Amino acid sequence: MADAKVGNMRGPYAKTAAVRARIIEACTGVFAESGYRATTMKEIAERAEISQRGLVHHFGSKEELLAAVIEAREAELAPVMAPLGDAIGSFVSMLAVLAHDSERPGLIELNSLLVAEGASSEHPAHEHYQERYDGLRHYFATAFDQLRESGDLNSELDSSSLASGFVGLLEGLQVQWLYNPDAIRIDVILRAFLEAVIPDFALLSKKAVAFPA
Repeated sequence: MADAKVGNMRGPYAKTAAVRARIIEACTGVFAESGYRATTMKEIAERAEISQRGLVHHFGSKEELLAAVIEAREAELAPVMAPLGDAIGSFVSMLAVLAHDSERPGLIELNSLLVAEGASSEHPAHEHYQERYDGLRHYFATAFDQLRESGDLNSELDSSSLASGFVGLLEGLQVQWLYNPDAIRIDVILRAFLEAVIPDFALLSKKAVAFPA
């Protein structure tokens, strides 16, 4: 996402955007390895190959960097979490994103670490992840509601519970994947869950309009 924005700029603006993108990428890697709390600005500057003074010029604090990292990730997910039109398409898009993420393990590590740290109400990302989980449950509950109304859902569970189960499975699988990536196929397992409650998911997914991953 950041590279695309840089490509549309010229002159000093492009240089500044490129440096910020490099810093965010470096910060993502360090946060994924050490977590937010244990990471220092010095480590981020070294990874980004920039002086600490230069780092602070672009991002005044570690909290600003955290916000930038989260914003960059949310920008990647924005097309998938667009206003719900096609419920099946939304699930297909999410599976595609997860398959793509498995090729970028740093993102999964980052998410798992920040989610764990963010459980503390004092963590700067706490409110973000609280709102994120509320939003995900509501989004997928709406999708399950649509499928129930169309007769494509086969489950006695209410849509909110199904959504909570789907999100919980997603997050739990990501943690397991960190320990044994060769044994865990997140997208495959989630697809099996969806096929269990949406009998025609395989057929419907072929007709769905998915957002590009």
